[in-house]
Amino acid sequence: MKKSILIAVFLVFGMFSVCCAADKTDLFPAFSSKTISDENIDDGVFASAKITMVNIWATWCPPCVAEMPDLGKLGRSMPEGSQLVGLLIDAAPNDTKVISKASSILKKSKADFTQILLTKDLGPYLTKNVTAIPTTVFVNSNGEIVGKPLVGSRSGKAYRAEVEKLLSGK
Repeated sequence: MKKSILIAVFLVFGMFSVCCAADKTDLFPAFSSKTISDENIDDGVFASAKITMVNIWATWCPPCVAEMPDLGKLGRSMPEGSQLVGLLIDAAPNDTKVISKASSILKKSKADFTQILLTKDLGPYLTKNVTAIPTTVFVNSNGEIVGKPLVGSRSGKAYRAEVEKLLSGK
């Protein structure tokens, strides 16, 4: 009995140290795509800001659409050193029907920040890391994901607080 308890404790702590000792930084995947405005965009977009807030959303998602007006306001007044981009996961660069629907949502919401369209480069990351939408991740200028993903909709004020926290390094 004592031997099995010791083995169990060893396994738990051994797995914990292997799991948590690795100082691995998660990177946002390299990608090349189009924006909703048909402009070329790639992972170099992150180099232009200390923190990029990436809001992952879809046109069929009511909470995603509901938070767009707040995101639009935030996008126009992001803290210095940060930027906001959207990642529209239900439209590929040639999906004119969904792009039109998304454009209508964004126009109505006055959410005029950059919107990245889904490509195969982004699929594996989304499949592995996004369990619900909207999900928002934060990426530094080196393409590293920083902070914790925010799952679910938030107010512009809550998003701003998270961006400011990450900018300050806290």
